[in-house]
Amino acid sequence: MTTGSMPWRSAVFALLALTLTTSAQTPEARVQTLEAKVAKLAKQLEQVTDAHREQADALAAMKTELVDARRQAVASDARVAQLETQVEHQGELDLATLIEEQINRLVDQGLGSESDSAIQWSGYFDLEFRDDNAGDVPNEFDHHRLILKLHSDITSEIAFDMELEIEGGGADVGRLTGNEIIVEFAELSFNITELFNLKTGVLLIPFNRYNLLHDSPLQDLTDRPLVDRRIIPTTWAEVGIGAYGAVHWDWGSLDYDIVLVNGLTDAISARGGTRGARGSYRSDNNANKMVVGRLGMIVDVSFLDVLGFGGSVAYGKYDDGNSEYLTMFGFDLTVKKGPFELVGEYAKLNLSRGPAERMAGIPGGMEGWYVEGRFHFFPDSWRGSSPFFTNQSTFTLVARYGEVDTDTSGTAVDFAANGDRYRDDRHRLTIGINFRPVEGTVIKFEYQWFFEPSGIPSVDNNRIVASFATYF
Repeated sequence: MTTGSMPWRSAVFALLALTLTTSAQTPEARVQTLEAKVAKLAKQLEQVTDAHREQADALAAMKTELVDARRQAVASDARVAQLETQVEHQGELDLATLIEEQINRLVDQGLGSESDSAIQWSGYFDLEFRDDNAGDVPNEFDHHRLILKLHSDITSEIAFDMELEIEGGGADVGRLTGNEIIVEFAELSFNITELFNLKTGVLLIPFNRYNLLHDSPLQDLTDRPLVDRRIIPTTWAEVGIGAYGAVHWDWGSLDYDIVLVNGLTDAISARGGTRGARGSYRSDNNANKMVVGRLGMIVDVSFLDVLGFGGSVAYGKYDDGNSEYLTMFGFDLTVKKGPFELVGEYAKLNLSRGPAERMAGIPGGMEGWYVEGRFHFFPDSWRGSSPFFTNQSTFTLVARYGEVDTDTSGTAVDFAANGDRYRDDRHRLTIGINFRPVEGTVIKFEYQWFFEPSGIPSVDNNRIVASFATYF
């Protein structure tokens, strides 16, 4: 053996030793692997056993339910047989009596009450756009009104209704203008008979028709008539009590609405009309109360679909000294025939005045009226062709002309000599069109012309108005 062969032999012996060592460790490693597999299988077996146990429990529960159901079915069959026997012997069951007995039993047990009432919320919203040549701002969007309505049937004879107006976005916010939150009306009514019912609270004043039906989605034009802004200060509500009712005949119906309220104050002017004179909800400026009433009639005539008209009157003292009185007279008309509709109103206000009232600039009287024609149409072929063209969809062409004089003791021709004091005559013509995808939602477009009476210089004060209004 030579020394040169030693490295090769050493490598062979080292490889053999490594192989023997590895062969000696392999069974132990295999045992560890098998133990791990056994543990895993044991865990899986435990899971399967638990699942089997849950299935067995569920099956037992189902069997119990099945037994109970069979028992109930037997009992139900027995009850049905008993009822059939009762029907056979008594002829029929008095279901109304049975229901009444069940209700009485619930009331006696404290599980129900005849005074339970469901509150129903609704309301309406409008947004306006104006391009006014006479204003400081050439055009603007105006979030005018958000109205929340509440109705509750306290009992079948007692109900409560309310409207809360959020105007101009809210109140007590520095960046908002012309804004307020106010209760427009809050009425507790007692339904006694069709002919006679009572109400109390903050009541809508029943003077002419528009003030009672003033909601924006109901109207075909955006702005209210001049007479219902300056003389009838819509929305006009006062605190007090009232009575209302109706009677029907074959040829028509007659309804009445009368209230006793605090009434208007002496904040009346030729410039603003009666808007600033609406009374407080908490106090009166004198000891006198104002009486306001409307008598309405609908007559059934063969040549018209609707013929309705009403007469209104108001009387009361308005000054702080409780000595000066006002009287108001009004008339409203509604005529419908097919797609055509005609509505209108007239109002006249007379004011007694002492020296103090004359010095304060309170006018001696006011007078105003308007007439409005409408034509409703919609192509039948368009219905259903769009989600916005429904069976209720309608276009309306509308025109309104109105005049108002908020100081009948002065005349417009005196403007040159007396200045702005006599700038009280206003004449306005409005032409518009609107679209209703459904009855309670409307998009309106209109143009307004203002005419200055003779003696007053012409002013560029015409305007474009558009608005969106909807009930919800």
